[in-house]
Amino acid sequence: MITSSSGVFQTSDIRLAAILISLGINTRHNDPVTCVISKTADGRDNKSYTFWFEIVAGGDEEKKLMTAVTTYEKSKDWTDFSLDPENPIYWMKGVLDNREVLLNWIRKDVPPMRIITHGSKTILIGERTSKKTRDYFKSLLRNS
Repeated sequence: MITSSSGVFQTSDIRLAAILISLGINTRHNDPVTCVISKTADGRDNKSYTFWFEIVAGGDEEKKLMTAVTTYEKSKDWTDFSLDPENPIYWMKGVLDNREVLLNWIRKDVPPMRIITHGSKTILIGERTSKKTRDYFKSLLRNS
């Protein structure tokens, strides 16, 4: 984890990085995030991000970091909860997992709606609604 006596820690796990920052672990002053671009087999660019943290090796901050990393790794698949269930890392990880679920809903599962207004009346019609259904609701809006 700690890559040298200088106390540099790196992770490509954005959730772990967010937890460490929330716990007050300092990011590296210069280039706290780096991006490496490599080519995939089909020739597309693949971006890989690394988050860098700088701490005093052997100090309290290193112990805090190592405890956080160990707890996070144990709870990664939500099967090992060897610490107090109220451990803040479990809560932070839960929040980040829930955020990911919500973002996936927004990206994939939420159908867009169109707002149609006529005078003081407004309706919402899904973009995937058939033309026949859209026309029916528009006529109701105009005739009411």
